[in-house]
Amino acid sequence: MKGYKLIKPFTLEESETEDQPLNGITSKVRLTKSLITLSDVLRYNGEIDANEVVLGSVGLGVLSETDENLLDLEKGNRTYIEPSRECNECYNCKKGEAEKCSNVQIAGEDYDGFLCDFAVARTEKLYALPDSVSDTEALFINHISLAVSLFDKLNIQKGDYVSVIGANNFGNIFAQLLIYYQAVPIVLTSDEESMASAKKSGIYYVLGPNDNWQKEVSTITSGRMTDKVVYIADCNIPVVKAFSLASFGGAVAFTGFSGKTGAVSFMQAVKKQLDIHCINNDFRYTAASINLLANKAINFSFLKINNCTYKSIPETLKKLNEELETTGKINETIVNLI
Repeated sequence: MKGYKLIKPFTLEESETEDQPLNGITSKVRLTKSLITLSDVLRYNGEIDANEVVLGSVGLGVLSETDENLLDLEKGNRTYIEPSRECNECYNCKKGEAEKCSNVQIAGEDYDGFLCDFAVARTEKLYALPDSVSDTEALFINHISLAVSLFDKLNIQKGDYVSVIGANNFGNIFAQLLIYYQAVPIVLTSDEESMASAKKSGIYYVLGPNDNWQKEVSTITSGRMTDKVVYIADCNIPVVKAFSLASFGGAVAFTGFSGKTGAVSFMQAVKKQLDIHCINNDFRYTAASINLLANKAINFSFLKINNCTYKSIPETLKKLNEELETTGKINETIVNLI
């Protein structure tokens, strides 16, 4: 396998790596596309520790080798690889409750990711993609899986008002799914560009940097505020905003992929007796996410996505890191691997 390995912060090296041994039945995928996310950039610059690993948070390709066909997969199938693995060592994994794994392994951080030519994966982590789902859509299956996980764990119902703090691609996708399931998203962002994209995506309530969020949300909800607030970790908005938008006894969920850290005061959450959730587990939702894509539940035309080639990966990560330092955000980037 040939790919770009992170040797140390800011240093990538194209090298041959050996296939990693895995328990169970495995298959080999010829990778065609990957997605560079904020997590990859934070690993690249050293904010997240991930030395000596091939980067690349998400990948898909064509199934080239398989030991045994368990999931109706055939050689030549266009295939999505679920990018998280259970550790198989913690208490919950050994109890057979892998969805509660306390040490989830992440592609591009805990094991080699997808900025490479081939990937070996456990066969149960592979999903054949229907023709109606494009490559671009498939690269966001992980985003949709996390969004569906939020629905499940927050018990979001038809008609619920949900404050969504952060309008990056994940925030946009989650808000669109709220509309699809007939809930009412209120998207809040400090970024004018993201605000415009959210409105173009068909999200009705979008509040920007010049709005009084607490007052506007109170008006929209007839003074009740929102029972559920979703705070996206890399939104660059003070966490206290999430607590201010929640109704008394409401729920606030912290979520996202980036792993960015920051200081949090829970004083207001304590006063309002809020339920706090930390949700980043998307196990069990991949098949449902593919079905949502097949039913065209998400409009991808207004998401902010760049493209690059395999050979330009080092320069692309360098530019994305500079963009992050300058603006505090990046555009997720599709890598064409062949």
